Amino acid sequence: MTEKECFRCKLVTYDEIVEWTTDLAKKIRACNCKPTVIVGLTRGGWVPARLLCDLLGVKKLYAVKTEHWGVTANPNGKALLTQELNVDIEKEEVLLVDDITDTGESMSIAKAHLQDMGPEVLKCAALLHITHSKFLPDFYSVEVPEDNWAWFIFPWNRNEDLRTLIPKTLYEEKGVADIQKAFREQFQMNIPLEDVNITLGDLEAAGKVKRSGEKWTRA
Repeated sequence: MTEKECFRCKLVTYDEIVEWTTDLAKKIRACNCKPTVIVGLTRGGWVPARLLCDLLGVKKLYAVKTEHWGVTANPNGKALLTQELNVDIEKEEVLLVDDITDTGESMSIAKAHLQDMGPEVLKCAALLHITHSKFLPDFYSVEVPEDNWAWFIFPWNRNEDLRTLIPKTLYEEKGVADIQKAFREQFQMNIPLEDVNITLGDLEAAGKVKRSGEKWTRA
């Protein structure tokens, strides 16, 4: 038997994404900010950035990329800038967007990179802000207290996170229904049996889990 991991997860819906992004747009307008460029911090900030472009009437949408959370709910060291901005933003009013500020490292590194490119104004926005973050964005929709931390599973990385979480339930051999039950016990979330089966199939094809009859274990 291997170690049993437990932490709270929260499945985010697209309706929540639209609600939070609309709220962000209202806060940005209320401050009389008029970005001419929006930069999405990929991968998580790309969808909110595109929605904000539509809401705020911004045509110039670009991306930078940092990497920090290599595996679901497991930080793997310092954030690194892995894709720089390759367009001229000098004298522009820039809004940098991400889905969440958790450690704050990704937003901090991306902001420093953009600041060096000479924008007239540079503001930062996130859908969710965890209070333990070392970086405070200029705008955010929802503040999450540190003692209410959860691993937020956004629609654009749902399957990726499920592929990481399911092996964490296999600290001992389990059937599909027991895996579904383990999600409720370990991560406080409900997952349809169909999604469990699909994810197990993906993991089996990747050689990460194996089946013996009706039972599954880590490979």
